[in-house]
Amino acid sequence: MPLRLLFALIALSGLLHAHNVPSMTIESRFKENGNFDLTINFDPRAFLAADPRTLPPVAGSWFSDQSPDQAAATLEKARDYLRQSVGLIFNGRPIPLPELTLQPIDGADNTPLKPDTQELHLLAKCAGPVPDGATEFQIAFAKAAAIDLILLNALESAAERRPQVLFPGETSRPFVFRTSPPPPPVAAAAPERSTASIIIFLITATAVFIGWRLLSKYRHFHRGHKKPRDRKPE
Repeated sequence: MPLRLLFALIALSGLLHAHNVPSMTIESRFKENGNFDLTINFDPRAFLAADPRTLPPVAGSWFSDQSPDQAAATLEKARDYLRQSVGLIFNGRPIPLPELTLQPIDGADNTPLKPDTQELHLLAKCAGPVPDGATEFQIAFAKAAAIDLILLNALESAAERRPQVLFPGETSRPFVFRTSPPPPPVAAAAPERSTASIIIFLITATAVFIGWRLLSKYRHFHRGHKKPRDRKPE
C-alpha cells in the first residue's frame, strides 16, 4: 500500500474515532452487462456547515424528528451536495450523476436508523449504463466538498477493492474496468426458409411457367387453323 495512503487511512481512522472529521465513502461496481452502480456513504455535516469539522456528530433524532416536508428538504439538500461534489468521468468525458436514492442510516454500523442512533449518516445509491466505448472510470472530487473521500472501485466478479483517498479538489486514478469496448450488437439474421418450402416454391413456379407456354402455343395454333366464315351470296 502506498505510504501516503497508509498514513491517510491511519489519520482518518483516528480522527473519525474521535468524532472530529466527517468523511465520505464511495463504492463503485462495474457489471458484465455494461452497467455500473455507486454506493455513497457520507456524513450530513458535509452540507450543514461551511466547515463540517466545526460541528459535532449529528444524532439520528435530528432527522427522525423532522416533519415529512422537512425530511424531504434535507434529502434534496443532500442530493444537491452530491451533484456538486462528485463528478463522474469516463475516458476523460464527464457525465452527470444518475438519479440518486437516499436513506438515513446509523453511521456506527451502517444499519437502518434507530431511536438511539448517535451518529447519523446518509446512504445514497445510483446506477446507470456505461457510456459507449468507455474503458476507464474516475471520480472528480470538488474543492467545495469540504471533506475527505475514500474510493473503492471493483468489477462485479472481484471480491477485493483497492482503496484510494481523495482530498477536496483531487481526481482519482483511472480505474480500467475493461480492456476494450464491447463489439456492436449484431443484427439478427433473417430466418432461413426450409428446404421443403424452397422445393415447393420451385415446383410451383415451374408448373406456372410450363402452363403459360402451353397456353400460348395453343392460342397460336388455334388462330392459324381457324376456318374462314362463309360469305353470304350477293
